Amino acid sequence: MNPAKLHTLLRSAREPSAVAHFSADDWNRCLRAARTERVLARLGYRIEDAGALDHCPAVARDQLLAARAYPAFLQCRVAHEVSQVRRALPAGDGDLILLKGAAYCCTGLPLTRGRQLRDLDILVPRTRIDACERDLLAGGWEAQTLDDYDQRYYRDWMHEIPPLRHPQRDVEVDLHHRLLPLTSRLRPNPDLLWESSIPVAGMPGVRILSPVDMLLHTATHVFHDGAVRGGLNDLWDIDELLRHFSAQPAFWETLPERAARLDLGRPLYYGLLFAHALLNTPIPEAVLTEVGRRFAPARPVSTLMRALVSLALPPQEGRSAFAGLANWLLYVRSHWLRMPPHLLLPHLFRKSLRRIDGVDHPSGRVDKR
Repeated sequence: MNPAKLHTLLRSAREPSAVAHFSADDWNRCLRAARTERVLARLGYRIEDAGALDHCPAVARDQLLAARAYPAFLQCRVAHEVSQVRRALPAGDGDLILLKGAAYCCTGLPLTRGRQLRDLDILVPRTRIDACERDLLAGGWEAQTLDDYDQRYYRDWMHEIPPLRHPQRDVEVDLHHRLLPLTSRLRPNPDLLWESSIPVAGMPGVRILSPVDMLLHTATHVFHDGAVRGGLNDLWDIDELLRHFSAQPAFWETLPERAARLDLGRPLYYGLLFAHALLNTPIPEAVLTEVGRRFAPARPVSTLMRALVSLALPPQEGRSAFAGLANWLLYVRSHWLRMPPHLLLPHLFRKSLRRIDGVDHPSGRVDKR
């Protein structure tokens, strides 16, 4: 991928010092896209780390610095929600694993800086999920009103129960028992995640995924569990997780083997491929070669995915018919990977009827269904 043809946001993320040479038009495009993709504050920290913040125009620098306040507020809100959940779930009943943003925040990982957190994702064993739900409901959280089909969708097919929300704090709590739906084509064993999980210092009963599993989960979230559209923020996570954890001994050697054991090799392949291509993530050539050899799809599929993701994932200037088609095809792909045909076709038909009637899932999380 030719760096000169990349959007200015990607160019600034790949080489932050390059912003010293941005024109006013470059800055307008970069800041507008960063705000849309929810990475404005993260970009500011990256530019500052490169020593280039003082080379930014005053107007741009002010926006980059001011953007830090909102993510900081959201992180405080989610951290408080974690403390409330811990109080509501009896400590003697077993541990819980914080996932994604909450895990980054509560362990102080560098990629937390400027990252927006909108919900709290928690993993518990499936044998405990009903009890955890009852405890949270008794503690004041509320479940959304769903019809019988939606209840069955979540409880029989998915990897999580319907989202819970406390009326006074308005933070969505997603209680998971797996990383992927029960109907998914990939089926990572949650027991393996628990065996390798790490306790969080100062938070009894709270754990996080191991570094390798954390990276695999993020890659899976973008390239298997959901549509790629709007995924630049998640690709940024992959980039920063790799930059941070690659300093650990044997990280690169462990990554492909762990992906194979968890049946997550294909998401890892796409995660490394596009992080390297779009964000210039430093990945050893030997790792890219091995992961490609072991987990890449057939050449026609790989070529098609490169074309679709290259259209859908980077920031867009205006409306592109090709980008729209790519987004739609990736949306269909995400559903195809989540559900077998005999469940998928009736499900999509039901969703289409709801949209015609002007009704969709009450949570508005269309991309998750």
